[in-house]
Amino acid sequence: MRVFVAVEPGAEQLQEILPLMQRLNAKAPSAKWVDPAGLHISLAFLGDIAEERVPLVIAAAESASALHRPVTLRLGKGGVFGAGRRPRVLWLKVTGDVEELGAVRRDLEQALAMSTGYVPEMERFEPHLTLARSRDPRGDPGLEACAQELADADFGEVRVTEIVVYRSELTPKGAVYTVMARAPLTSLLQM
Repeated sequence: MRVFVAVEPGAEQLQEILPLMQRLNAKAPSAKWVDPAGLHISLAFLGDIAEERVPLVIAAAESASALHRPVTLRLGKGGVFGAGRRPRVLWLKVTGDVEELGAVRRDLEQALAMSTGYVPEMERFEPHLTLARSRDPRGDPGLEACAQELADADFGEVRVTEIVVYRSELTPKGAVYTVMARAPLTSLLQM
């Protein structure tokens, strides 16, 4: 089963983002838009793992989350991943307590490495909220137009109080995410 760990945007932000995604769809109609119910900020993607290893992932998430307090993030400004005029991914930038969120991720990766053999990603952590992906591997110029429209976007702050372990099931209509566990950020220590 495919498993990943993430944090969720707030319900208030989702209410603002959904109509925006519907409007932007006209600028990039061939893109694959993320199901709003599945919007998340990824911390760790484990890929396919055996079902009996899921409790180890949940325990690692709980262990890491217990070391940290809730964090405040801000969602805004659009951008793209992909070279030149052929972007492949449209996203919203995450700002705010990103250093603290990065610390949550590091502790999560360390706990996952010890319990499951997970190999942490070596690239720099750039938290973002993916809105759409190009169906064409060469990219979709419409996504750049969407990013330009989002240049001054601000969806406000969200208080993140937990990390979430998800199962991802691939279907012909796209990935379906199911919450397997929620691990509250509960540390009382000043970081």
